[in-house]
Amino acid sequence: MKKWLKFFFLGFFSHASSRDGLKRGYTTVFLSLVLSLVFIWSGFLFSFILPFGAQYKASPDFRSTAYAVFANLDPEKRIDAKIENGTLLAKKHDGEYGNSLLINTLESESDKEIYSVNGYEVVIDTRSADTLAEIEAYCVSNDGKETVITYEEYLTLSDVARLNFDFKLKYTGNALILNDETVEKYRAYLEGKGEAEKTQVKNLSSDLAGGKITKDEYARAIYELYFKSYYPSIEEYEAASSVPLLRNYYYHNYINNGTKNYLFIFDDCLTGSYEAGRRDVSFYGFYDKLENGDIVNEGLSGKEANLAVDKFIKSTYKANWGINAYACFINTVTIAPFLALMVFVATLLTYSILKLKGVKSVSSIGGALKIIGSFVWFSGVISCVLSVILSFIVGKSLINALPPVLFFLALLIRSIIFAIYENKLYLKESAQKADKTEV
Repeated sequence: MKKWLKFFFLGFFSHASSRDGLKRGYTTVFLSLVLSLVFIWSGFLFSFILPFGAQYKASPDFRSTAYAVFANLDPEKRIDAKIENGTLLAKKHDGEYGNSLLINTLESESDKEIYSVNGYEVVIDTRSADTLAEIEAYCVSNDGKETVITYEEYLTLSDVARLNFDFKLKYTGNALILNDETVEKYRAYLEGKGEAEKTQVKNLSSDLAGGKITKDEYARAIYELYFKSYYPSIEEYEAASSVPLLRNYYYHNYINNGTKNYLFIFDDCLTGSYEAGRRDVSFYGFYDKLENGDIVNEGLSGKEANLAVDKFIKSTYKANWGINAYACFINTVTIAPFLALMVFVATLLTYSILKLKGVKSVSSIGGALKIIGSFVWFSGVISCVLSVILSFIVGKSLINALPPVLFFLALLIRSIIFAIYENKLYLKESAQKADKTEV
């Protein structure tokens, strides 16, 4: 057992220990690969999480914009906000907490003048995340001419003619109001559509009459059925909903169109983008792990209020570590086959070098694989450490590439060093045998 531990943990550093792999089985290679995946996953995760504090500190304009919102020295301009059970409640001076749009520097010049610092945009929209969006549906020709027609005009076309158009949605920025008249229109459409839709409407009406659902829930369910029946799939616009949601108005109309340098604050989460030196940083965070209470308590000095805002933003990002950990895990599992391929490439390269040099001490690819296997897990360690260090320097877009690339480079370099040293050792041993033979 002691010899195996020496081989497993010292193989990367000791030529003699790594050479002992010729006597070992392939289980060690598998264990080393699994351990390397753990370190690569750690490299992904820590590279996303650890640099945030330094990057946030390096963005004074973004911080000043956040201070202008929550720590404004003018109480009439300051937005008061608090966390209650994972939900952010906000209000203007002398106002009341509620679900509303409080700030939008993207569309209001007066808001921009008060809250925006050096062009940073701010939105505080505390309407519920499941608020329905008012939309305009249209179609655009895909023949290069980009002819625009309404969705109603599209429906009058033949099936062949429809192939020449792509369905599009425009979010107006307004919440969809489901009044009795519109709900009745949707219900009538569904009942005239077919027996399946008629049965669904009947069941909903029974649930409403029996008190199983509220009037608002009934209206929303009717609208969702109508939307799915009347319009094509909107997977291009909504990842987790079958109907358009107001929250995504900001994504489709601004972020997706290149808007940078912003702070968007919603009832359950916030998202931001800022410049930190020469790097563009984007992030999001959730409130569900935060303690209840005011973001900025009354009676704080200007400096103390600013620190409270810093703590709030950093805390929302840290609370997101579970989601980041899961995303990094999925990313690691996805690239696992490529990491295994990297191990095989390093093995093949090492064996080829030794074969070309006439070294007979490693006589098979299997033997070479068991030797290279002793380098794998520590290559993962190197990948993790260097990824975290470089994440403070490079942009976020490169972080996804760093751990596997650094792993492969570390493994490749160590494998080549083994081949070079093994060649020298083999030549030395061969010379010594030749001298003994002559004697």
